[in-house]
Amino acid sequence: MSRKRPSHNIIDSRHPNYLSCMSDWEKWRLTYRGGDEFRDRFLEQFSAREEHKDFNSRKAVTPIPAFAKAAVNDIRNSIYQRMSDVLRTGGSGAYQQAVAGLEGGVDRRGATMTSFLGMKVLTDLLVMGRVGVYVDHPVVDGVSTLADATGRRPYLYSYQVEDILSWACSKPEEPSEFQSLLLRDSCLDLDERTGLPTQTFQRYRLLWIDPETGKVALQLYDTDGNPIDRDGNPSGPVLLELDRIPFVMLDIGDSLIKDVCQHQIALLNLGSSDVNHALKANFPFYIEQRDLRAVGGHLKVAASADGTATQGGQGAADTDIKVGSTQGRAYDIKAAAPAFIAPPSEPLEASLKLQTKLEEDVRKLVNLAVVNLATRASAESKQMDNQGLEAGLSYIGLVLESAERRIAEFWAAYEERRQARRQVATVKYPDRYSLKSDEERIDEADKLAELMHTVPGRTVKREIAKNIVTVLLAGKVSVERIERIHREIDASHYTTSDPKTIIDAKNAGLVGEKTASVALGFDDDEHLTAREDHTARILRIAAAQRSNDDNSDPAARGVTDLSTDPAEAGSEEKTQSRDTTLRDTTTERTRGVGKEPVDE
Repeated sequence: MSRKRPSHNIIDSRHPNYLSCMSDWEKWRLTYRGGDEFRDRFLEQFSAREEHKDFNSRKAVTPIPAFAKAAVNDIRNSIYQRMSDVLRTGGSGAYQQAVAGLEGGVDRRGATMTSFLGMKVLTDLLVMGRVGVYVDHPVVDGVSTLADATGRRPYLYSYQVEDILSWACSKPEEPSEFQSLLLRDSCLDLDERTGLPTQTFQRYRLLWIDPETGKVALQLYDTDGNPIDRDGNPSGPVLLELDRIPFVMLDIGDSLIKDVCQHQIALLNLGSSDVNHALKANFPFYIEQRDLRAVGGHLKVAASADGTATQGGQGAADTDIKVGSTQGRAYDIKAAAPAFIAPPSEPLEASLKLQTKLEEDVRKLVNLAVVNLATRASAESKQMDNQGLEAGLSYIGLVLESAERRIAEFWAAYEERRQARRQVATVKYPDRYSLKSDEERIDEADKLAELMHTVPGRTVKREIAKNIVTVLLAGKVSVERIERIHREIDASHYTTSDPKTIIDAKNAGLVGEKTASVALGFDDDEHLTAREDHTARILRIAAAQRSNDDNSDPAARGVTDLSTDPAEAGSEEKTQSRDTTLRDTTTERTRGVGKEPVDE
C-alpha cells in the first residue's frame, strides 16, 4: 500500500481558506455564544484615565446583549420546525432504526437524524457558515459486511469548522468528493479504574484516496505528528473498504452574523457606559448660592484646630454641610433657595435610541444575509423581502438535503461493499419555509380574499384562492397536500365559499338550492333532505297559526313561504282590520295611546 510522506509535518497543513477565515471565527462564535467570555473579550476600557479597578467594577455590572443569537435562532427554528416533514424512505432496516433514534440512534447516543442535524449541525452551519459530518463505524473483524455484525452499524459525529484543517477536492470524474482530508479530533483521556474522563487531548486524522487501490486510507497522528492507532500506539495507515472519503462538508458560503458582530460589540460597550452612568452619575446634586468673596483657601479659618476662635481679619466660610430630607438650611433673604438639580438626561436618551437602532439592525442584517443566500439558488428570489427570506431558508434546506443524501450513501457503503447491492435511502426536504406568524398569515389571506371578489373571471379567482391556501398552510403541511388542495380548487365548479354571498344569491333567486348547498361544502343531495325538512316546518307553522279567516295571508301567520307578498302581508292585514266600512259601528278600531305609568 502506498503512503504519502511529506517533507513537513502533516498536522501543520492548513487550507488557504482556513487561514483567511480563522481570524473571524472567534468573533463569530463568541458573538453567538455571548456570556462572560464575550464580555471579557470585547468590552473596552474607556481610556487610560479609567483605572483598572474602576474598569473591573464596571465590567461586573455590564449587561451582555444576545440579539445576534436571537436572530439566528429564529432562522434555525423556522427550518427545524419543518424538518419533521422530511421524507426518508428506503435504506436498510438498520438505517431506518437509527434514523428513528432506535438502537442508539444515528450517533450511538439515541439521537434521531432530525435531532442530530437540527441540534448539532444546523446551528453551527448558520453561525460559522460551514460544518462537517463524519460517517464512522466500529472496528469489525472477521465479517464481510457490517450488516453481518450484530449490533454494529455506522454512526455520525460532527466537526466544527475550526477542526476541518485542510482538504483537497477530487477531479469531477472521481467518485470521491475529497482526494485528501485532515481533521482534528478532541478526545477524552479516561481513568483506567473508574472510567471517568481525566483530561482532554487532541489527535489528527488524515484520510486520502490511495492511488494504487483506489480505496480510502486512514492515518491517525498525535500532537507531535507521530503516526498512531486509535489507542495511541505507534501504527501505520489503515485501508478502508470505501472508495469515497466518508465526510460531508456543509457550506452556505458565510456566517449569517458576519455583518452584525460589530453591532453587538457596540451594544455591549454602549450598555456598559449607560449602566455605569446610571449607577454612578445619574443622581441629583445639591446647589446653594454663595458669596464667592467669602470663601476660598486664601482666607483664614473661623476657628483654630483646638476649637478656639481666631482673631483679626475675615474668616473663611468654607464648611462641610449636611443635606438630606431631614436636614434644613438657612439662606440669605436675598439669595435663591437651595435646591437639588438632576443631571441632563439627553446624552442617556440619545444612547438608548442608538442602541434600539442597532438592535433592529441586527435582525435586519441577519435576515438580509439569508436573502442573499437565495441569490445563489435563483434570480427569482430578488422579489419582496419575505419571499426572498423564504427562498433563503429553502436554500439552506437544499444544503441539508444534499448533505443527508450523501450521509445515506456513505451509510450504505459501510453496510454493503458491492455497490449494486447497496440500499441507499431517499431523502426529500420541504420545498417551502416561512418566518411569518399566524397573525400575519391571516391578515394576508384576508386581503387576498377581498381582492378575489373584485376581479372578474373564474381562472384568476382560482389562482387567488390557491395563493390564499399557500399563505395559510405553506410550512405547516406537506407540499403534496397543498398540491392536492390546489387540484381541488381547479376541479371546483364554484369560485367562492363565502356563506353570506351564497345565501344572498340563493334568496335573490340567482342560484338554485343544489348549487348553493354544494358551494357551501355540503353533499350533492343534501339540498333534497333540507327541502323535505323545510316543507314539514312550513306545515307545522301553518297549522299552529291558522286563523278562522280562510282568506288571511299566510305570511301574516308566520308562514312566509306560502305568501305571494311576504314583505307586505302583515301591513295589509292590519289595514283591513281597522277598516269600518262593512261594520255596524264606525268606532275607530285602534287601541289608543298607552297610559303613562304612575309614580308610586
